[in-house]
Amino acid sequence: IEDCAQAPLATYKGKKVGTIGDIGVFSLNYHKHIHTGEGGMITTNDKSLYERLLVIRTHGIVKNNDLYKNSIEFAGGDDVYPGWYMEMQELGFNYRLTDFQAALGISQLSRADEGLERRKAIAKRYFAAFEILPFIKGQSGVIEGHAYHLYIIEVENRLGLYNHLRDQNIYAQIHYIPCHLMPYYRNLGWKEGDSPHAENYYKHCISLPMYPTLSDEEQDYVIEKITTFYND
Repeated sequence: IEDCAQAPLATYKGKKVGTIGDIGVFSLNYHKHIHTGEGGMITTNDKSLYERLLVIRTHGIVKNNDLYKNSIEFAGGDDVYPGWYMEMQELGFNYRLTDFQAALGISQLSRADEGLERRKAIAKRYFAAFEILPFIKGQSGVIEGHAYHLYIIEVENRLGLYNHLRDQNIYAQIHYIPCHLMPYYRNLGWKEGDSPHAENYYKHCISLPMYPTLSDEEQDYVIEKITTFYND
């Protein structure tokens, strides 16, 4: 199972994500590349898995003549199953997008390539602007196949920069708080120091504005405010 939640149209070693494993799972949450408000989608080339997913997502209901278990006579037909007939063969779930959410996702999918190209262009401009600046300890960079859901830099005084950007109406974000330091996992025995690399990264990372409608002028404003914070 591939976790492709934030990477539609990304590639890995020349293959599109979602085609590498048996199934790929994508998020369609409102802040993803393609969104339907909430929900997700699954990709697979395995027919048996596809048919299984159809059953699970709709209360365990089957609507396929070849898979029915009750007799045609019981279903109310003579030689064929009548058009109204269906069977609940197991306890399933109600895991479906609404029709209008699906329509929204399909319309965005038609523009997804264009959006990805713009994200790549924004990433290249960030990288060029920050490449030689001493206060940048790390950044996402330019990586072949990257989907650029986020663009992240690593800095000292991350909290100061975060607050400074908010004061300038730049709504940067932090991705993510280490899972093992959430109260639930602390109660299970996890503690600071158990994942030192993740913890160190968390102390320095900050995600910059990254979306297809971000203009060059707006991006220049973001870069300027970050640069002046550290140079003043």
